[in-house]
Order: sequence, then C-alpha cells, then structure tokens
Amino acid sequence: MSEGRKYSTTWLVSASAVLTLAVGIALARGWEPGIQGEWVWERNRLPVHLGSAAAAGGLLVAAAGAFCLGVRGEKRRAIWRALGIATLVLVVWALQWGLLTAVGPRSVSWIAPGAIIASPNATTYFGVSLQVEDVRAWLGSYQAIMPQLPYHARTHPPGFVLLFLSLRRAAAGVISDSDAGLTAIGDYYSGMFGLPLSGSDAVAATAAALGIALIGACGLVPLYLLARRITNDDSATCAVALMAGMPALLLLGASSDLVLMTLAIATLGLLYAAWRRRSAALALVAGVVMALGMFFSFAFIVVDVWAAVWAGLGLHASKDRKAAARRLLAGAAVALVGFGIVYVCLYLATGYKPVAVARAALAAHREVTTVEAGRTYWKWVLMNLGETAIFAGLPLVMFKRCFPGESLNSTDIGGNRPLTYNSEKTDIPRPRCVGPAA
Repeated sequence: MSEGRKYSTTWLVSASAVLTLAVGIALARGWEPGIQGEWVWERNRLPVHLGSAAAAGGLLVAAAGAFCLGVRGEKRRAIWRALGIATLVLVVWALQWGLLTAVGPRSVSWIAPGAIIASPNATTYFGVSLQVEDVRAWLGSYQAIMPQLPYHARTHPPGFVLLFLSLRRAAAGVISDSDAGLTAIGDYYSGMFGLPLSGSDAVAATAAALGIALIGACGLVPLYLLARRITNDDSATCAVALMAGMPALLLLGASSDLVLMTLAIATLGLLYAAWRRRSAALALVAGVVMALGMFFSFAFIVVDVWAAVWAGLGLHASKDRKAAARRLLAGAAVALVGFGIVYVCLYLATGYKPVAVARAALAAHREVTTVEAGRTYWKWVLMNLGETAIFAGLPLVMFKRCFPGESLNSTDIGGNRPLTYNSEKTDIPRPRCVGPAA
C-alpha cells in the first residue's frame, strides 16, 4: 500500500472512531437524535443487561479472527472455510439473541423477541395476519384492502403477513392452546398490544424472531460465495468477517429487513453465477428469488437497479462489447421470465395484481409519511441515508483494507478475470483482515 493511501485510510478510520465515541458520549448524556416535532429516537428507560451479549460478542471477535488468520492450509482449506463460516453464522445468531433479550426486566426479557414481532408499534404484519381467513380471496382483493390496513402493512406487499400467517397456522397445528404456560404468555402479549393472541401465536412470534435472525446470519453464506467469485478466497473471507460485525445485522435481529438483505445478496450472487457459467437455469432461479423479494418489499427493486449498474460498468470495461451485450440481454431475459412466472402463477391462483398493489403502496407511503406522521418528506429521505451509513458501521469504512494497494474499477464481464484492477502487479492481492469491526 502506498504511503499516501495508507495515510488517508488511517485518517478515515480514526475519524470514524472519534465520531463513534462522540455520538456514544452524546447518547449517554441523554441526546435523543431525530427531528424535533416529527420523530426522535427516545432514550431507553428500561434496565439493560449485556452479559450474554458481551460473551457472544467476544466469541464473535475470536471466531472471526480465527477464521481470517487460521485457514491458510491449502489441503484443508475448503473444509476449514466451510466450518469457519458455519461457526460465524451460529455465533452471530447467538449475539443477535443476546442483544434481543438485553433490554427489560431480566425475569421477562426472554419473551422480548416475540414481543417485537407481535407488537403493532414495531411492525403491523403479525397483527394483520390475525385478520386473514381465506388467503386466496384476501390476495385477490389486496389492493382494495390496503387503504384500511395499518402502517407498515398498508405500504408493503403481502409477503410478510403471509409469512407470519403460515407460522401461526403451523404453530397452532402442533401446539395445544390448553398449555397454561403458553396461554399465560399469549395473554401477556394480548394485554400489551390489545390483540387476541393465543399461546400458539406467542410461540409463532418467538419462532419468527429467531427465524428472521437466523436468516440474516445465514446471509454470510451467499456473501462469501459472491465475494469469492468476484475476487478470491481471502477477500471473501475478509468480507464475511466484516459483515459479521455489521451493526444492522447484530442490533436489528428481529427486523424483517434481514430477510430482504439475505435475499438481495442471494439474487446478486445468482445473477453473477448465471453470467459466469452461462447458465439459463441459474438466471431463471435468480428471477424467481427477485420476485420473492418484491413480494416482501417494493424496495427490493433497488437490487435490480444495482445489478443493472454493475452490469453496465462491466459492459463498459469489456473488450468485446457486442458479445457481452448479447449475453447480458439473454441472461436478463431469462431472469425476467422467472420473475414473470411467479406473478403469473400468483394471478392465476389468487387474482393478485402486483401493479395495482404497487400503485396503492406508493400512494399510501407518501400519505402515511407526510400526513399521518407529519414528517417532512425530503428531510426523511436524507435521514434514511444517514441511518444507512450508521447501521453499515465501521466495516463499510474498513472495506478499503481488503484491497491494500489496489483500486477496484469494475466487473470485467468480457474478459477471463472477473475484476479489473489498477495495479502494476499481475496477481490478485491478498487482503489483510483480522476480524470484524463493529
């Protein structure tokens, strides 16, 4: 790494550390960030116990460090990397669980993850699932039902509502509501949220929280596979270790956004694998996964935009642009077929109209944000960008250290190498990464 680049990176990391410390001190002194009169992050006034989370966090640092530094043996490289990724997934999951149960009286903190799912103040999907009886009729008239739904369900496709409905029905099929302990938990949730929740509903909510956290942790797997394809094993190892310490992944363990995150990584990985292998089957699967993501949130379209930008940069760097363009268009066409198959089948089976639902969701989003919540739209667009930077965390800054001495240009979709570098070296660099940064 050149002295100038090393100097600039060191200053960047140092500035991030100082800013993190300053924000931490401000929060400790009672600062409530946000926009006064519109919405603020209120200071937590519940007891906090971080013993389990701290232990899991220490284990995460140790596991990530061992993963990065201890998998150099060529003969056992594949098996050790597989075991390392599996260990990181489990440790991340344990830390998510520790953080989810870290707030509130210790005697009842273990029911907090399920409460997050069931709470209409967090998201409304679980509560809305209580109203669904005939799934086919409900999906067929969803665009007409949306204006009467509470926020968040009013601004989103029906995917998460149906996910929670499926979990509730599965739990009801295997768990008896005559169990006094589970009934007590259901009654406790009902009293908190004003919803008619049974004991099996309480189990379903807790299982949903655990499942969503695990899906988010499992996002490390497609990330590794994608990063290995576009760089090398060591760079992929570094990327996984950094993501394992990403604040959004660890702090928001019961957030439905983690499902979208993993689906997004999987979609990009499938699209790239389809391109490299010239595989129509993989492109078709990528389209199906893309449709699934759009069934949960219309924001998933950003993944399509990013894939298009990525492909465009690669096309620009390609030596034979006509051949590369033909491959791109053929792969995109197959992916669109997979995407279309999902929604055609949904329409034929239930009458679900995705375009009408998208229009209703966009209209509801602006109405909810500017009228009901009384927020200034442009301010919250900027605030969302700020939140993204905060919850991406120091790993985003540290990513530069994954490519010491190198400058990544773009995906070279026309040549033999997956990436093009600005460097006098002919070999792909080996990143120096020793563990997660959170």
